[in-house]
Amino acid sequence: MTPEPEVEASPDCGNSPKNARAQDIALALMGAGSLDAGLLAEGAVWERPEGAISGRAAILKALKSVAPPARIEVSQVATHGKSGSVLGRYRTGPGEARLFCHVLRFTSAACREIAQIVSFEHAERRW
Repeated sequence: MTPEPEVEASPDCGNSPKNARAQDIALALMGAGSLDAGLLAEGAVWERPEGAISGRAAILKALKSVAPPARIEVSQVATHGKSGSVLGRYRTGPGEARLFCHVLRFTSAACREIAQIVSFEHAERRW
C-alpha cells in the first residue's frame, strides 16, 4: 500500500466549504484521499496531460492508478459560481518539484457535481 503524502493545505479553505470541497477534489486527483463517485456527473470529462478521459466510470478507474507524490503544498484555492481552481506544487523526491493547477467546472453553482476537470502541471523553475 502506498503511503499517503504529506499535505500542506491552503489557508483559503478555513471559512469556505466550497473551497474546502475543491481542495479535497484536487487532492484526490493527485492520489491523496478518494473521490466520491457521486461528485462526478455521468458525462464528466477530465482533461489532463496524459490525455482526456470521459465518463464517471473511466475517471474513477483512472484514479485507481494515480501514484501519490511524497508531498503536496496547496498554495491557493478559489471558487466562484460554477467553477473553482486549486494550485500549488508537489514533490516526488528531494529536489524534484512540479507545479500543478486543477480547474473545476461544476454542473451548478451549488458545486455538488463535477462536469469538467482540466489539470495542468509542469516542472518548477527556481529563479
